[in-house]
Amino acid sequence: MTARMEYKRILVPLDGSGWAERAIPYAADLARTHDAELALLHVYTPPFREFTDQLVLAAQENQMDALRQNVEQYLAGLRNGLRAQGVKAESYIVEAPGAARGICNFVENQDVDVIVMSTHGRSGFMRWLFGGVTHKVLQGVRVPVMLIYPDES
Repeated sequence: MTARMEYKRILVPLDGSGWAERAIPYAADLARTHDAELALLHVYTPPFREFTDQLVLAAQENQMDALRQNVEQYLAGLRNGLRAQGVKAESYIVEAPGAARGICNFVENQDVDVIVMSTHGRSGFMRWLFGGVTHKVLQGVRVPVMLIYPDES
């Protein structure tokens, strides 16, 4: 007899794209099966991060605040939609210099049992150019990762 994995907290990293959102139905099904919570995560990298201390114009600070508020609203909409379907869900925004580092840090500091994420499926030069977030996450965590390969449409 094989042991059945029990998942209590399922992480779904989201970047605001339709590609990333394609992982949500799979994660929601897994959450229903295990009576688990979905943790919807967005890694926020503020623009002009290296100049944050030097930003003195209120307009630039207001733009950064508006970007963060848009992310909060986006995640709240997804979270509330999942809750309406009977799925336990919470949303989180973490600040990090890169998506992969933010995801790995979240997993390390929270009780995450599994990650369900979409991959853009880039390879070769494109993966090198864009940093291979999925590859870095696979290398940087010690929990199972379920990869969703988006269809062509």
